[in-house]
Amino acid sequence: MSYKTMGRFFIVAILSTHAFFLWKVRDRILRADPDFTSFYSAGKIVRDGRGPELYDFHTQQKTQAEFSSNGDIRKGPLAYIHPPFEALLFVPLTFLSYPAAFAVWACLNFVILFVVCRFLRDDISLLRAFPVWQIVVLCLAFFPVLANFHQGQDAILLLLIVVLAFRSIESRKDFAGGCWLGLGIFKYHLVLPLALILVIWKGRRLLIGFAASVTATILVSLVVVGWRTAIRYPVFVWQVVSEPKFGGLPFHRMPNLLGLIAGWPLTVRIGWPIQVVVIAASLALMTMVMRLRPETATREGLRLCFSCAVVVAVLVGYCTNTYDLCLFILPLALYADYWVTRPRSDLRPSALSIFPVVVICLSPVWFFLWMKWDRINLMAFFLLWWFFAVRNDLVALKFKAESTRSVAVT
Repeated sequence: MSYKTMGRFFIVAILSTHAFFLWKVRDRILRADPDFTSFYSAGKIVRDGRGPELYDFHTQQKTQAEFSSNGDIRKGPLAYIHPPFEALLFVPLTFLSYPAAFAVWACLNFVILFVVCRFLRDDISLLRAFPVWQIVVLCLAFFPVLANFHQGQDAILLLLIVVLAFRSIESRKDFAGGCWLGLGIFKYHLVLPLALILVIWKGRRLLIGFAASVTATILVSLVVVGWRTAIRYPVFVWQVVSEPKFGGLPFHRMPNLLGLIAGWPLTVRIGWPIQVVVIAASLALMTMVMRLRPETATREGLRLCFSCAVVVAVLVGYCTNTYDLCLFILPLALYADYWVTRPRSDLRPSALSIFPVVVICLSPVWFFLWMKWDRINLMAFFLLWWFFAVRNDLVALKFKAESTRSVAVT
C-alpha cells in the first residue's frame, strides 16, 4: 500500500471520528450547550433594542432561558464577552430558531473555510497541486476546526481576517493589512499581540490602518450599547474570564503559556508569583519574535516570521481556547510549503522540526489530552517546540544568505 493511500485512509478515519463525535453531541447542541448560545443571545438582545443591557448577567440569562433547555449542566448564562459590534453579525440569525441558526452559522463557517482554502491555494505553491475541496477536507481533519464547528465559534472568521492581512502585508500593502487585522479585534486577546509584532516589523502605515479599523469598531460598539455600558465592559469581561463560576476557562484547558505554567494543582496554589512568571515568559517570547524584523525583508523570511508571530500570539493570549488554534492553518501551510519547495541540496532530515507539527495535526492526540487527561495545556509545549524550530530555520536562512554574500564578495 502506498503512502498516499495510507494517508487517504487516515484522513477518512479522522473525518469519520469527527463526524461521529458531532453526531453523539447533537442533543447537547440542540439544547444550546455550545458557545454559539452566547452569540445568539447577544444578537437577540441587540435586536430587541436592549443594547445597553448587553453585558448584564440577568439579561443574558433571561434571554438564554427563552431558547435553552440546558439548565442541568449550566446554572448561569453562557456569558457573551466579545465586543458589542460583533453582536450585530448575529442579529439576522435570531430570526431563525436556535437549531436553524446554529446550522446556518455552521454553513457560513464552511463557506468561509472554503474561501480561506482558495486564498491559500492561490498563494502557496505546494497547494496548487490540489483542488480546493481536498484542502478543505484536510482542514476539516484538524482538531481545532472540529472544536470551532462543535462550539459554533468565530475562530474560522478570524482565520479569514488574518489570511487577508497576511496577503496584504506580503503584497507590501501595509495599511490594508492593518485595516484587515483591526477587524479581528473581536478576539483582542490574540489580535493585539499579533498586531504589536507586525507594527514593530512594518511600522507606521500598518499601525494607522489598524488604528483606523479598531476606531471604527469602537464607534459602532458605542452606538450599540452606549458609553456607560462600554465603560463597564472591561470589568464584566475580567469577572467572567477570571472566575470559573462565571464561565472562566480553567488553566489546564488552555493551550498557551498560561495553561502550561499555571495549569497544575501545585502552581494554582502558589498564586500571583506564577502569574509573574507567565508575564515574564510572554514578554520574552514577544521580544524574541520582534527581533526577527530583519528576516522579514525577503519573501521566504516574511512567511516564516509571520508563522512565528501567529504561534506566539496564540501562546501569549490570556484566554486561548482550542478552537483559536484554527489560526494555525495558515502557518502550517506556509511551513509545509517552505520545506517541500526547498532545493534538494538544502533539504535535510529534521525530525526535531517536523515532530511538533505532526503532534499538533493529529486529532487522536487532542482527543486523548481532552477526554482522557483533561490536559489540553500540554499542547502548548509542542507549540513552543514548533516556534523554536521555525526560528532555527530562520537562523539557517540568514546564515546561508550571509555565506552567499561572502562568497560573492570573494
